[in-house]
Amino acid sequence: MSKFNVLSLGEFIHKEGIDVALEAFADLYYDVTSKHQKQMKLIMVTKGTLQDYIDKKASNLGIKKVIEIISWSEQEEIENWYKNASVMLLPSMDNITRLIVEAFSFGLPVVCYESAELEDTMDSSCGMMIEYDNFQENVLEFSDVLRMLYYDPEARKILRKGAFKKYETQFSWGYTDAA
Repeated sequence: MSKFNVLSLGEFIHKEGIDVALEAFADLYYDVTSKHQKQMKLIMVTKGTLQDYIDKKASNLGIKKVIEIISWSEQEEIENWYKNASVMLLPSMDNITRLIVEAFSFGLPVVCYESAELEDTMDSSCGMMIEYDNFQENVLEFSDVLRMLYYDPEARKILRKGAFKKYETQFSWGYTDAA
């Protein structure tokens, strides 16, 4: 059984997105046995302004022990988490294209909301998108996607390859559209 590290960038998804990320992870975490719980971790990256909020919310949900909060200023550590993450969770309606491309550069699949802005960036080869709905539906949808990815390491492997290929063919400096 492999580790399942979910990376989320708290500073860029605002409080509603943080709440969705924390509650979706908690829903997954409490839906599995303790053997599986030991394989899971949520990594929240923040500039620090929301750290107390994340701590309190995680404590209230009973998942504080499986969350690691990383300061945005620790760039080297963040890069290590990109490399060791299983998936990036970005529940945000903002334009997160830059964050997605950065995740793809590490071969990291992304789970986010469907958005017209992401039409050219995201597809089913490199991540999964859910339709934006009410808060509770969003939590359940993200939790279901995380659950599927946790239990299907082969799907994660395929999405990892797709994310890196998407980066290499669409976003790296060597890419040209003039073929």
